[in-house]
Amino acid sequence: MFPVFSLVTDEDCTDTAVLKFPILYSSLQKGRVLNAKTFLIWMWKSVFQGTVIMVGSVMLFNESFTNITTITFSALIVCEILNVFSEVHKVNYKMVVSSIMTFVVYFMSIALLRSYFNTSYITWTFVLKVMALTIASWAPLHITRLIYDCVDPSEH
Repeated sequence: MFPVFSLVTDEDCTDTAVLKFPILYSSLQKGRVLNAKTFLIWMWKSVFQGTVIMVGSVMLFNESFTNITTITFSALIVCEILNVFSEVHKVNYKMVVSSIMTFVVYFMSIALLRSYFNTSYITWTFVLKVMALTIASWAPLHITRLIYDCVDPSEH
């Protein structure tokens, strides 16, 4: 949750560069960046990642419902943090602190909500399963983004 809010603190240009070259933000002023197309792309990414995480955990890992809940929740948290760091231009301390806070809340929720999470199931195999789901849901979108940025770089 916290890393999403840290996206607000991301800067792709310094204040002096913006004042010196106002053309850098002309596309934002015209509303070309934040539109329905961008929203639908973000929505599609979310649906894709959620589907890969859920279907992957059910199809690949024949586990009980509690273990699937633990795997999918953990994969979702790690995927969220990777998504945030994939989108930012410059990492700052607020983003790092928010990511650490997210992991603290995650570990606290596992410790406090034992009826929802099977803590005896959290082993190195569990970590590998979470990483496999996270990579399967995050990597295709990240690689696509890198290719798109190389083929069609942004204006600024």
